[in-house]
Amino acid sequence: MIKDVAKVSNFRWVLIMLALMWLLHIIGLVIPIPSHVLGLVPQSKSHLLGIITYPFLHSDWQHLIGNTLGLLISGYLASQLPCFKRSTAFIFLLTGALVWLFASYANHIGASGIVMGYFGFIMGSAVFRRNILSFLLAAALLVITHYFQINLFGTLFSFDATTSVSSHLFGFISGCIAAYLFRNVQIKK
Repeated sequence: MIKDVAKVSNFRWVLIMLALMWLLHIIGLVIPIPSHVLGLVPQSKSHLLGIITYPFLHSDWQHLIGNTLGLLISGYLASQLPCFKRSTAFIFLLTGALVWLFASYANHIGASGIVMGYFGFIMGSAVFRRNILSFLLAAALLVITHYFQINLFGTLFSFDATTSVSSHLFGFISGCIAAYLFRNVQIKK
């Protein structure tokens, strides 16, 4: 019973992130949100805040809806694993820091780095934890993304001019590192 409550509480964090994204996008229709200020521009000291704010900004409805679907799926599955909250904070900060340090110069916005971070966390948990829950979640993610024709592996190396391959790749790496770091943490009973 306690485990189930914790998992619902974990997924609530994903829903809060989504609510913030949608709220900011709707507000941005009335009052322009300065993505040039709140986005993440690599190696720009004036854009350090972007490490925290860039996942909440989206260029258009298609961008927001795509990340919403990915975040709902990967976020729900990742929320079933132990250390979800710590892993989320770790993925959030490490992805942003790596993009800021190593990405090509552009204004990076969108939650796809977090989506790919959860993807890495789920896949990494299957590799590092080697328990039935981790394997089932990884399999579920692969089946769901195949069914909805979402190519998560393909987006890791998408070189489309409008896609931040850096956010995708660094998010996935951050998720794998989180899975490794928290591999021995057990679900509280």
